Amino acid sequence: METKIRKTIYEWLPEATENLDNPTVTDYEIVRSVSDYSLHLFQEDRKDKVNDIFKIINILYQEEHAYTKHCIENEFICNFIEKSPALQLKDYLNDMPSPLKEAFIKTLIEL
Repeated sequence: METKIRKTIYEWLPEATENLDNPTVTDYEIVRSVSDYSLHLFQEDRKDKVNDIFKIINILYQEEHAYTKHCIENEFICNFIEKSPALQLKDYLNDMPSPLKEAFIKTLIEL
């Protein structure tokens, strides 16, 4: 089944999901893959591309669907928090659109 998450990410960020073309891959796995890809780009100092990814994830997050929000909070944001030193978290927050930034902070506090 093609979901909004799957359709959007496969269309706008195909490079982040190169190994996930199997129809049994979940939205959670796709979003985590995008998060891992973003972290990799951030380490390569490709902030312009990371900012584009943040915008796409933010658009999905603003859809107001509980499933989509849960997926982004648990796989995209938590992955950033778990795999990043505290100083880098500040850099990520500076580059995120406001609604995604609020979700990031909320998720960080809940952990």
